[in-house]
This record gives sequence, C-alpha cells and structure tokens, in this order.
Amino acid sequence: MTNVLIVDDERNIRKAFAADVASAPDRYTLVDAIPGAESALPLCASGKVDLVIMDINTANYENGIEVSARIKRRWPGIRIIVTTSYSDLRTLEQARAAGVDSFWFKDYSEIELLEVMDLTMAGGSWYPQEKPPVPIGDTVLSALTEQQLDVLYALPDCISTAAIAEQLSISENTVKFHIRNLCNLTGCRSKASLLGLAQQTKLVIPVPKPGEHEKE
Repeated sequence: MTNVLIVDDERNIRKAFAADVASAPDRYTLVDAIPGAESALPLCASGKVDLVIMDINTANYENGIEVSARIKRRWPGIRIIVTTSYSDLRTLEQARAAGVDSFWFKDYSEIELLEVMDLTMAGGSWYPQEKPPVPIGDTVLSALTEQQLDVLYALPDCISTAAIAEQLSISENTVKFHIRNLCNLTGCRSKASLLGLAQQTKLVIPVPKPGEHEKE
C-alpha cells in the first residue's frame, strides 16, 4: 500500500486529488491533504509518506519545487509528483533539477493523475514528451522561440523595456523587436494587452504577497 500526501493551496483541488486516491483503495491510502509545502517536511520525516503530490504555488509563501528538492535530499526514497495549473514551461526543468520524479500539468496533461501515480510508484517517471499546447492569444507557447519566451516571462515582473533589457542582458531595441513580434503572433495591439494576456494565461508562477491566505 502506498501512503499519499497531497499538498495544494486550493481546497477543491485537494478534494479532487483525495478522490483520485480513494478511487484506488487497493493501491493507495491518504496520509493527509495540506495547503503548504513546508508542512510536508515533518510528515515526510514521520516515515509514513511514500508519495507526495506537490503543487508548485502553495500557501504560506512556499514553493513546491524548492521543498521537493529538500525532501529528495533528505528522503530520496519518497516519490514526488509536481503539479501546477500555471503554464510556465520553465518549471519543467526546475522540477527535473530538483529530482522530482514526475510532472503533471493540471490543465494540459494528456493522461490522468492516477495513471501518473501508478507509473511513478512502479519506478517510472512521467514528464510531458513535448511542451503542452498552451494557447496564448492567436498562437501557443510551444510555437514561440526561446528569446520570445524569455521576454514574455520577464514582462509581468519588469513591465518596462529597460528593466526587461537589464534582466535579460540584451538591448532595449532587441526587447522592443521581440515585443512587436509577440504582439503580432498573439493578436495583441500593445505591450499592455500582451501583459494582460500573459497574466490571463497564468504564464508565470506568482510571488505571494503578505496578507494572502489559503484559497477556497
């Protein structure tokens, strides 16, 4: 029997994942379902956890990938599936670097979570074979170049072309060139509308702000 710990800041998602666990009582039992990644550490230390289903953006300012790396260093035998509703493609490599066993996009994966759980606990690993076809305006993220993606990822944090140029160590003219191309590809009329589209697409994992509480 595999003991499962669910970590997700959205209550409805925790309930849905718990239902997945309950649907296979011959293979899985639920240890707990909690909103914050840090709280997973003492539960893993108890020796009662075999599999963690870990959200990336969790409660209490905690990043699920960072905590997953700590779990893997201390308890390498615990299997981890990272999940996210965000479409930030950079998180795939971040999860690999953290030693995460499997990665499941909540909205864009072609297989069900229970299938990923079975594969992971059988000693396998599941990551998307290709970048998911995340729509952004008139195009999809996978159709963009790495340079265009870099600018698009930087936009929510930097906003100004000067700040983006400094962050990416490129010229402002290069930033403007990429923004024009991104607007043409996505159907946006301005940098402001491109920013709004990036936020609507849940492109970048947000940095939690003081005073934020668990989502209902």
